[in-house]
Amino acid sequence: MLLVKTNVAMSPIHGLGVFAAEPIPAGTPIWALDALLDRVFPAAALADYPEHVREYLEHYCEYFPETDELVLSGDGDRFTNHSDDPNTAVAGRNAPDARVVAVRDIAEGEEITCSYAVIRSLKWSAAEAEVA
Repeated sequence: MLLVKTNVAMSPIHGLGVFAAEPIPAGTPIWALDALLDRVFPAAALADYPEHVREYLEHYCEYFPETDELVLSGDGDRFTNHSDDPNTAVAGRNAPDARVVAVRDIAEGEEITCSYAVIRSLKWSAAEAEVA
């Protein structure tokens, strides 16, 4: 669940993006798992869904290969785009219950970004495996 006020709008990076609706100081927690809003489930569960649902989940879920789990954010967080110079990072161990924080001040109206090398989708992880 996003812990700061945001809005979703067209992104200059890709499709839709998440934008700060207020200034966010460096160190501010941006996201934390909320069991009532976000969904954690085993990646193997994807096989039970029709192809169009699997494609949606593979695109919007964060994948944790260490536990073979997926997290689907129940709010606009699923529209967070990649940057080579992201303004957020995982604080501590990257796991479904991780916290994401601002690594620098984020201005009101600025797009909130992450690194897909850390915040991975199932498709991103599969692409990495093909390169290795």
